[in-house]
Amino acid sequence: MLATPHPIVLLEAWAGMGKSVLLAQLAEELGTSVHCGPSAPLGDGPVILWDIPPGTTPDPLPEIFVSGLRRIVIAKRPETVLPALDRAGVYGHVRRLGTAELLLGSDELLTAMPGRLADRMFQQSRGWPILLGQSDVADGQLSVFLASELLARMEPAELVGLEAWLDGHPVEMSNAELLELVRPALREALVTVMAPQREQPEQAAELAVAYTKLDRLTDAIITWQSIGRLDEAFDAFSAGGGRFYLYRHGAAAFDRVLEGFPLDYALGNDTLVMSLAMQALKHGEVARARRLLADRFGSGVNEVRRVFTSRDLYSTDLVAFRVVMLIYEDYLLTDELFEQVFSTLADLPLADHIVRGSFYNSVLEFYIRGRRLAAAEDVAKRALYHYEQARVPMLSFYISLHQALMRLLMGDATNARQHAEQAERYLHGVEFESPGDERLLTLLNACIDYEGGKPEPLARFLSTDLDDFVHGEIWPSLIEFALHYGSQALSEHFSTIAARNFLDRWRVYQISNRQFGVMIELREAAILQNANRWQEAAEKVAALATRITRAWVAAAGEELERLRDRDEIVQAMIWLRHIVYEQPTRPHLERQLGFIIGNLNLTGRQRLCAEVWLAFVYKRQRNLSRARALLQKVFEEAARLGAIAPLAEERVFLSELIEQQRIGEYLEISAPVRQVLRRLRDGGLPNSALGAQNGLSRRETKVLMMISEGSSNKFIANALGLSEATVKFHLSNAYRKLGCKRRREAISAARALGLVS
Repeated sequence: MLATPHPIVLLEAWAGMGKSVLLAQLAEELGTSVHCGPSAPLGDGPVILWDIPPGTTPDPLPEIFVSGLRRIVIAKRPETVLPALDRAGVYGHVRRLGTAELLLGSDELLTAMPGRLADRMFQQSRGWPILLGQSDVADGQLSVFLASELLARMEPAELVGLEAWLDGHPVEMSNAELLELVRPALREALVTVMAPQREQPEQAAELAVAYTKLDRLTDAIITWQSIGRLDEAFDAFSAGGGRFYLYRHGAAAFDRVLEGFPLDYALGNDTLVMSLAMQALKHGEVARARRLLADRFGSGVNEVRRVFTSRDLYSTDLVAFRVVMLIYEDYLLTDELFEQVFSTLADLPLADHIVRGSFYNSVLEFYIRGRRLAAAEDVAKRALYHYEQARVPMLSFYISLHQALMRLLMGDATNARQHAEQAERYLHGVEFESPGDERLLTLLNACIDYEGGKPEPLARFLSTDLDDFVHGEIWPSLIEFALHYGSQALSEHFSTIAARNFLDRWRVYQISNRQFGVMIELREAAILQNANRWQEAAEKVAALATRITRAWVAAAGEELERLRDRDEIVQAMIWLRHIVYEQPTRPHLERQLGFIIGNLNLTGRQRLCAEVWLAFVYKRQRNLSRARALLQKVFEEAARLGAIAPLAEERVFLSELIEQQRIGEYLEISAPVRQVLRRLRDGGLPNSALGAQNGLSRRETKVLMMISEGSSNKFIANALGLSEATVKFHLSNAYRKLGCKRRREAISAARALGLVS
């Protein structure tokens, strides 16, 4: 240490780093003494040793040392200011030895003692010389030492910086190597030191200011709230995004800061009332959100037409919030009112990107529900632009998620995956934990895999993450695809009972929402059809109080092409599917299917399914050339889009088509079609094939499935266009082949063979 050419050697380190011990050892070697006090000694000897006591204000360093005419070794703590020392440093006369140089490293110990003992001593001392050789120094004792000797003298801003560093934020800390060694004890010490400061208004205010400077706004808000300075807390809340705080800092932080505002204060503040309403919406409490708005802004705020036709009655921000709220209220907008809603965009400031992005995000939901996917694509791009400008990756994530969903609706799994990958990149840019959104992304990727013929990821999700997912908050269009894919996967790879139980859980969760109620009923009807429980499915759809009855569909022509409502389209298709199954040679059925296929509001998945039905009708009409040409087109389109799942739901029709030799051989010519066929076959045999394996004809299998649903011979005869005598003939053949004598025995045998669920 004394070999340095610098006349001043400065030992500047925290308590416990051995500064005084080193001076004492040096004094013994030199045969001199160590001076302790506020003033530098001017005694004789080649080297002066000066230990500045903690907490003192030393006198300026004498000029004889500053000028380098005499040598001195000084020990002090970092917070102690020694006047004139900096000037000596400018002259190049100072050699500084800090905490890093005084820290005991494991290499130093290894050279002094056996390796195993060195490791034990290093773990015991944490690199602090004062602890070397001490026994049983627990983290608690070390924490007390750190609190009193290190942290107690730190300013609030330094403590906040240290806390941020401990939390993993990119804050530069001097002596980070040493701090890392005592991280557990240091955190406990920090809590001990900061707790009383939070209770003192002046010190707490300094902490809050420091938190704000480091952009730790949640801590700043909570600190302001703890000392009753609510206006400052609200200012910090506004700086953090106001009612958009949720998306910038996460749901947990959003809930914490809202909880910290007294109710009487919050209910008197427009922004906080809207924030509380948003919190209620996120928890599925639409009625509470409406009441909060009515209490603050008057009951008229819940009259949708009034809000958007008399916008001068409400602030621009409130009107923008009401656009978002419409999604949760399940409000069906007329074309006229939709135009009124869209006209509010002109009132939003061009530079307010997060508000404009949220407007487009809300409109996106209406377009998706109305199956106006081209318009939805456009507003999604606009929303994404504004969210990127606002630098809110969480909201950008939601838009990419919706873009992937739209591609799935179109039956385009290939492009859906590209949007899912973009969504994942946005989610990785979010700075807070969001497990619900991680699950949402997992489900999306599983659905894309399922669409391409890989059921394992979706089956795994349904068995491990379903409970947490169902009870989380997700937007309506996302619930739709969760219902569809989840129920299909469970019905195909588990059982019809599992699929219906899945829908029942959603039915309970969404009990107050009409649009989901209808959606769930329709989805259950489709699952029953897939299980060959056609009559039960028909009874379920018939029970819905809508205009789309079986009679309406049976008589419809061009009306099918003009349907726009999502649920009406699904209901019409369920009835058409039923008619195709029971009466494929019915007059004008081909023409009706042409109208529904020509409906521009159909999704790509729905159109693929309807084209399979039309091919089935062609086949039953003995027009094999048209059947195989259309089927080849459907399969090649499915191969191009990576969409196998829509076809998997149509196995009841595809099995008969593919088993027809002329059609099957024709399809095998195309390589993309062969690939689709292989994936479908890997996914399981359709029921008609199971019947054939047991010696049953196609007609015998169908009659057997219908009696399993409780259908009478007369009903079967009417549904299939047969005489009752012919139905009895098919049944007697089925009984004989199954070794049964009675109807009940035949039903049990059909279930045992997997012909019905």
